[in-house]
Amino acid sequence: MTYKVNSNSRRDELKINRLSSFLYQEGKVNVANIVPIKANVFLVKTSDGNKVILKKHRKKEDVDQQWDFFDKLSTSIVIPFRRFPNGKKILISNGYYWTIAPFIEGTKLNYAINDDRKACLATLRAFHERAEDIRVTNPLRRKLFYKRWYKRLQSFKNTRDYFLNYGFENLFKDIVQTTETQLRLVSELPWERLERKAEEKRVWIHGDVASHNFIRSRDVYMIDFDLLGQSPQIYDYIQLAQRFLPYLDWNLDKLISYRMVEDSQLKFWILAMTVPSDVLREWLHFLSRNSTMSMEEYLTNMENEWIKRQEFLKNAKAMLKLY
Repeated sequence: MTYKVNSNSRRDELKINRLSSFLYQEGKVNVANIVPIKANVFLVKTSDGNKVILKKHRKKEDVDQQWDFFDKLSTSIVIPFRRFPNGKKILISNGYYWTIAPFIEGTKLNYAINDDRKACLATLRAFHERAEDIRVTNPLRRKLFYKRWYKRLQSFKNTRDYFLNYGFENLFKDIVQTTETQLRLVSELPWERLERKAEEKRVWIHGDVASHNFIRSRDVYMIDFDLLGQSPQIYDYIQLAQRFLPYLDWNLDKLISYRMVEDSQLKFWILAMTVPSDVLREWLHFLSRNSTMSMEEYLTNMENEWIKRQEFLKNAKAMLKLY
């Protein structure tokens, strides 16, 4: 009897073996086992029983900024890079840049749980407090958030045929119209003034406050600083609010009770939240990954959530009239 060897498994095994050899030759990492977590993230167990997170980066400037930032940040809630056993900060191979960080045993936060939402907010506030007046050599300049959202909208528009083919044309039109209208209103606010103030005070944000970037162990830790930026802290709270809202029944009063921003910034915060950038982001993510959910099921869920969102939009517009 003969057995067929799965070619994909064989290729994956060869890749892991090459990676193990590379880590030893360039970083003196004695690898016992490597488990892929994502396409660019690996859990590495070393021969002495330690575990580290290995990550592959495309842009050296992102890695350099993070190293510079971590070296000057004083807080235990952030999981920074650490040096390879031979002292190197970065390993370089085929145009990619590799880093390692300590592995933290714990669980990801779940924004459906109120205690986790509170824990996330407390940790983020503590990070923001510590991440002020930190000077790095070459801080990266990122586009204004709403300009990135305009670009995301263009990508969303290119997916129109999916909506048409599954009978969701009206949903597509409504999302596009709402996004365009609210983006125009957001762009009229003086965000550049907040940007200049953040640069003057050297204020930093995490940039991706998804629940999986907060790990509950002995404390709640923050990981994955690829979108670290010198920007107004309100940007983190805009994104966090959009991530909280589905678990708060789209209730604006409940969201405001978390007191993410000062009263002077409420108009900026609420108006930015009316842009359904998170809908566009999650849809584009869905298209880019192998999901077990069918296209029709995803679009049906999107439509149901969109209907719930209309009440929030109405309440937000009513509150904005007070400013």
